[in-house]
Amino acid sequence: MNSSRELTVTRAPLPKMILRGLLKRCAFCGGRRAFFVGYFKKAERCQTCGLNWQRNLEGFELGSSTMGVFITFGSILTWMVISVIAGVALVPLLVVAAVLAVGMPVLTYPLTYTVWFGIHLFMNDPTPEELADAAEWRQAQGR
Repeated sequence: MNSSRELTVTRAPLPKMILRGLLKRCAFCGGRRAFFVGYFKKAERCQTCGLNWQRNLEGFELGSSTMGVFITFGSILTWMVISVIAGVALVPLLVVAAVLAVGMPVLTYPLTYTVWFGIHLFMNDPTPEELADAAEWRQAQGR
């Protein structure tokens, strides 16, 4: 990030943005705990660069929700294939599948938002209005 009050629009490579998301950092600036002030509670914007995570685009949250569904269904499907190959009895197979169905969305909730934010930023650069809004927020916060 630039030392001046303006954000630079030098986009990081996609793998770096995804890695930042996996570490629950802002994909744009790399700020720590950028959007999540609690495990389930999101701040309105990155607490470092001021970029709004919603991006004011229709369907933005659908991407993170879809990631959560794919991760959950993928883990259940993987478990079922492994258990059928290993010959696991039906009841333990279903119990573990149920635990995965409930547990995976809870475990991956923050990551789906931060990773999707990085993917979305890679596909759609921040607009000048978004950058100006972030700069105003940082100035109001004294950052």
